[in-house]
Amino acid sequence: MKYFAILLMFLGVAVSIHAEKIYKWVDENGQIHYSSQKPPGQETETVKVSKGPKVTQNSSEKEDKETDAKAAGDDAAIKAQMAKTDAANMKRLCEQAKKNIAALNTTVRVTKVDEKTGETVRMTDDQRLEAMKNAQQGVKEYCK
Repeated sequence: MKYFAILLMFLGVAVSIHAEKIYKWVDENGQIHYSSQKPPGQETETVKVSKGPKVTQNSSEKEDKETDAKAAGDDAAIKAQMAKTDAANMKRLCEQAKKNIAALNTTVRVTKVDEKTGETVRMTDDQRLEAMKNAQQGVKEYCK
């Protein structure tokens, strides 16, 4: 917290150093005007505006190229990480689908947990066939 207060103090000094006077006035038509030079014969208000750093075209172009290169590198790294995560998820889903097929094929009595009651109940032949169909679809989809 102490360092944060010091940082704010330095920022306040830096902003006041770069502040520039801007004059604001309203003309006879009610239009508001801003200028760095005080207009003759007009009543004005002084508005302080922070001045940004000066940027030359060459340094700006260089920064743009560096930013673009960094963004392209970041995008490539992100895409590589996503591909790695997707591959791991596909492998896990593939293994689960294969286990489901094995369980549905080898056991005479297949049970499941009823979603409403939480109790273990025996699957009907139709439910078993539907589960087998879903597991086979999972193998097709995830085991590439």
